[in-house]
Amino acid sequence: MTPMGRRTVAVIAAGLTALMLAGCAAAPPTDPLGPQRRQQIRQAILDAHWADVVRDYPDALRPEVPTVRPVPDNDHSAVFFGCMRESGVPASPSDNGFRYNSSLGQSLLEFNSVRYVCESSAPSESEVVSYLSGSSRAALFDYQRKIVRPCLLAAGARSSAPPDGGPAYYLSAALAAWSPFAEVLASKPRADTVAYLEKRCPPLPAWLDLTDTLPAAHTPG
Repeated sequence: MTPMGRRTVAVIAAGLTALMLAGCAAAPPTDPLGPQRRQQIRQAILDAHWADVVRDYPDALRPEVPTVRPVPDNDHSAVFFGCMRESGVPASPSDNGFRYNSSLGQSLLEFNSVRYVCESSAPSESEVVSYLSGSSRAALFDYQRKIVRPCLLAAGARSSAPPDGGPAYYLSAALAAWSPFAEVLASKPRADTVAYLEKRCPPLPAWLDLTDTLPAAHTPG
């Protein structure tokens, strides 16, 4: 092969390499769950919450739950009670979980049906994590450690580094005990500050959304 031919081959090879790298950079993030496992977890959560209703009302008609989107543990109470109020069934927190005002006209079955929808449509992060395997728990931890925390720091918020205990530790105790938002919340910021940071640096990855259709990925920043 002539020198010119070798140079041409080298240029073509470099171009192909650049295209391959560009394709890799543009590739969507991996989905540690996959549609089948996501549907299994979704159904398990729905069944668990509906079991609380049919225990007392075995003939109750099961309402549809159009979306199942987990929320961070610190937001769960506010989201749940907000859903109840929007559904016309006022409830408030109590030592036993919630208090229901039975003088407003709804039957206890109506209350429990609405509670089922509100609990199932927005399960807590901890509840969803309890269904994750080691690999998907590791993927969630990586998302929080490599994406959420740097995003918080770039936004000017403080966020403690994760504990160092090796891979096995990360998959169990540390994942449950550490949160990139822990230090932010400990400082008792204003609600609008927390809302801004959660919007800019979503605490949970898109692949943890348990709706039937996986939403487009959001890159914090």
